Amino acid sequence: MIRMILTGYSDMESIVEAINTGQVYRYIVKPWEKEELKITLDNAIEAFQLRRTNKHLIHELQEANEVLEQKVEERTEQVNRQKEEIEKLLLNILPVEVANELKEKGAATPRFYESATVLFTDFVGFTSIAEGLSPNELVSELNNCFLAFDSIIEKNNLEKIKTIGDAYMCAGGLPVSNETHAVDAILAAIEIQDHMERLNEERKAQGLVPWTLRIGIHTGPLVAGVVGRKKFAYDIWGDTVNLASRIESSGEGGKINISETTFEAVKEWFSCLYRGKVPAKNKGEVDMYFVQSRINRRG
Repeated sequence: MIRMILTGYSDMESIVEAINTGQVYRYIVKPWEKEELKITLDNAIEAFQLRRTNKHLIHELQEANEVLEQKVEERTEQVNRQKEEIEKLLLNILPVEVANELKEKGAATPRFYESATVLFTDFVGFTSIAEGLSPNELVSELNNCFLAFDSIIEKNNLEKIKTIGDAYMCAGGLPVSNETHAVDAILAAIEIQDHMERLNEERKAQGLVPWTLRIGIHTGPLVAGVVGRKKFAYDIWGDTVNLASRIESSGEGGKINISETTFEAVKEWFSCLYRGKVPAKNKGEVDMYFVQSRINRRG
């Protein structure tokens, strides 16, 4: 509403009071000119229309801002969810410490470990087992085993490196160095073999062929780091890795075969059977031991 006063009062005090208290647009005193009154009314109508237009524009702007803010909030929430999913995916691929370094620096520095323990598993006669299963059955069986292995090694402070066909590879003492990696690896190996024994009992009860597992463990120096640009992979390299693989392939189904280096690191904790010098492919004869049981330590 546009307010105007048409009055016979013309003193300044009355004009000021009307403008301040009544929000008066114009104060017209008698006598007035007809043309002046018309111009004043035209200006008042124009001012009214401008105010109404401005009010509509402000309202539309507020609505647009609210919509924009809502879209920004939704997009921010979406970006945060995507970020969380990417971080979860990254942590599924890489160790936490390596993933954090990669996020902060854009690259992960390869590290040399003076002592780490590498564990390999492999199913005996897997080719013949695979021939009796459909692709879906084969993948499902392997996945169930590897999921169990994942849980066991995580509990025992080992880091999964990768799977290659029916082979499973993990390591202890990295990415954070520790002094218990050899013992951790043996404990994990015992749990893995116990799991396979329970699984095979179920398979036998169902008339299915048991899956026999070999485990090989070796302790020594190695290098660990991230390879790849688009598809990251945390991997380990060195003679320790190669020898651990040979220790596994030189073992027997249902047993844990370890090198002399690993034996020296765990002999106070586990009872082991010396096998003598066993030929290992491309490594000559290597001292090997079968882990038999855990030693009861008291006091």
